[in-house]
Amino acid sequence: MSGALPDNVKNFIAGHIDSAVQLELLLLLHRTRGRTWDAASVGNDLKIDAGWAGSQLANLCQQGLLGCSEASPAVYQYQPRTAELDAAVAALAAAYNDRRVSVISLIYSKPTDNLRAFADAFRIRKTEDEGG
Repeated sequence: MSGALPDNVKNFIAGHIDSAVQLELLLLLHRTRGRTWDAASVGNDLKIDAGWAGSQLANLCQQGLLGCSEASPAVYQYQPRTAELDAAVAALAAAYNDRRVSVISLIYSKPTDNLRAFADAFRIRKTEDEGG
């Protein structure tokens, strides 16, 4: 039940997370703070399309959650712009560990374009399964 989630987690999801795959991507970088990632390595680790991973990494960078380089290919590192963002991601990671279903349910109950995000997750997996 989403009521069991802390307010800062609910607010962070509302403002920053559009899909469970995007959440997994953010939490991967959070767990490996200090390591740099490119889209291909994130895609390989999470078994998602590298192009989609790249667009999500760039989005999280624009939101101030990741540090990004201008290198080619671009590399990213968990580096939130503020201590408040860092604390919210840490709380989200703890909530996801303890109440995974509640977190995912909250993500997909958002009034934003969740149907598109949900469909994109399947499109990405379908493309990967088809070998391209």
